[in-house]
Amino acid sequence: MPASSPWPARLALAFLLLVLSGASVLLWRQIEAVQQQRVDERIGYQARSLARQLESTLHLEVASLERIARLWNSLGRLPHASWGEEVERVLQGFPAYQSIQWVGDDLRMRWLLPVAGNEAALNFRLYPEHPNYPLAMEARESGEQRFSNSFDLVQGGRGFVLYTPLYREHDGTKVFDGFLQGVFRVEPLMLQLLTQIDREAFNLELLENSHSLFRHGAADTDMRHSLQLGLSLLNNQDFSLRLSPTEQLLDQLESPLPGVVLGASLAISLLLVAALALALENSRRAHALQLANRRFKLEAERREETEQRLRENRERLQLVLDLTDSSHDGLFIFDSGTRELLHMNQATYATLGYRPEQFAELLRDDPEKLLPGFHRWLEQARQAQRDNLSRIFQRELIRRDGSRQPAEINTQLVQLHDREYLIAVSRDNSERLQLEAQLQRLSQLDGLTGLYNRRYFDQQLLAEWRRLRRLDAPLALLMLDIDHFKAYNDALGHLAGDDALRRVSAALRDSLQREGDTACRYGGEEFAIILANTNQEGAEQVAARVHAAIASLDIHHPASPFGQLTLSIGITVVDPVSDEQPGELLAQGDQALYRAKHEGRNRTCLWQPPALDLHQGP
Repeated sequence: MPASSPWPARLALAFLLLVLSGASVLLWRQIEAVQQQRVDERIGYQARSLARQLESTLHLEVASLERIARLWNSLGRLPHASWGEEVERVLQGFPAYQSIQWVGDDLRMRWLLPVAGNEAALNFRLYPEHPNYPLAMEARESGEQRFSNSFDLVQGGRGFVLYTPLYREHDGTKVFDGFLQGVFRVEPLMLQLLTQIDREAFNLELLENSHSLFRHGAADTDMRHSLQLGLSLLNNQDFSLRLSPTEQLLDQLESPLPGVVLGASLAISLLLVAALALALENSRRAHALQLANRRFKLEAERREETEQRLRENRERLQLVLDLTDSSHDGLFIFDSGTRELLHMNQATYATLGYRPEQFAELLRDDPEKLLPGFHRWLEQARQAQRDNLSRIFQRELIRRDGSRQPAEINTQLVQLHDREYLIAVSRDNSERLQLEAQLQRLSQLDGLTGLYNRRYFDQQLLAEWRRLRRLDAPLALLMLDIDHFKAYNDALGHLAGDDALRRVSAALRDSLQREGDTACRYGGEEFAIILANTNQEGAEQVAARVHAAIASLDIHHPASPFGQLTLSIGITVVDPVSDEQPGELLAQGDQALYRAKHEGRNRTCLWQPPALDLHQGP
């Protein structure tokens, strides 16, 4: 019987080699994408952290100037000495300030601190030709703070101005009384932000309307890994941060795994095709032996030699497969119809606590016990591949002990000889998920004291206001301020001041006995406590516990008439069902605190309406 033509079989082998090589390249590209994603995730986390840090820092300074403005608006124009004391407290902890100024209602400079280094601004007047004049007029008309774009300061250098409109009562009418201006310099502000990152690992740039204001690091960075985030600075949306990795960081994050996988996959493809080719050759030789018995011995020897080479090739193939076990990511390939495993590396089953046969049996017989929602995930992978969408899925794998492991699974479906195979690379991304949760938590906490920050305070006050309005229940607010804290810092230094802030914060936390009560750092040495569903008596009891806790700390204060660190507390209690708003509650608390400080400090004062407040100063 004549031998059949070998060409169809050779064409089939060539096609198989082409398909396997294509699958290898696709797998390589997917792993490369995952590696690049790791770089982008680190850049994204660092960029978002810096953006929130800058916004939080400026938000704290905005709140400090807003507090001075509330005192001005509530009590009338502050005396020069009182104004200077409040401004010194704000300037003390924030080196990015150029100065804080009061520009009168005629837009001419009246008061300015510090004078040193700002002599050029003493005779300043805001004329209509000034680039910030329209923004200042907008703040005056709206009664709200406005943050300017950058401009050339008269003192030299680039900076920004925060305009806070001031008002006073005249014949029963609220009259414009000029602006409280906070002037910031660009360079000190950004140098402070640079302390939050590894300068050798990242390049940082501050942009205004796509124009660079400040740059740290190389200018010609790799834009593929660059991330630009918009900043929300009060009313101003024109600023953004751009963060990119340095070449040093990229070199550290590079991994040889994609090249190893590509080489191993191509080698596997070649060896598999070679094995099939050898099998075809054996078949042809067996047919030849039937035709020629006299060549039986020679052909038998050749057959034995061929089988030996086949065993060696299989051993080489197994060696290549073993190389994938060096990866920390799981790699497994299975038939999507029968769920029979073609291959898996050690990381696939070992990290979950299974033996290889246990993992294979679970995948084949009951995949839902291994990967919850398995069938739905398989359909999603098919749909994503048909629609050319992302084939990276966040799933959970069940360990042998029943616990669950978060897994980011990258999938690739391959059709071969009317059968569908799924190639999956799984990675334990618990650390990234924890970092994202930590970022959310850090955005709500003050970095020095560990209390909730001003941003969280604003959100919590509004939420409690709305909740208690529905319940028809009272809401109490305590505004607290450390007495003579500037003098404490001047006498003992800022390190001692920071330690005192931490100890006072711990005492405030310990004074709160209910889970729903909230203590926040409101700004500088000022704190606030929100007491939900609490009347005046309950608020006064909390204030008494706070005074007792601070007294028990016995922190020596050489510049205080009391000889130790003390607090002044202002209390206001309202019923949220009234027409008042949370902003009015803050103003009442500030007025009560102001009265406590001016009546001698180390005491608690309750807010009273102006007609009933017999202790209120003119």
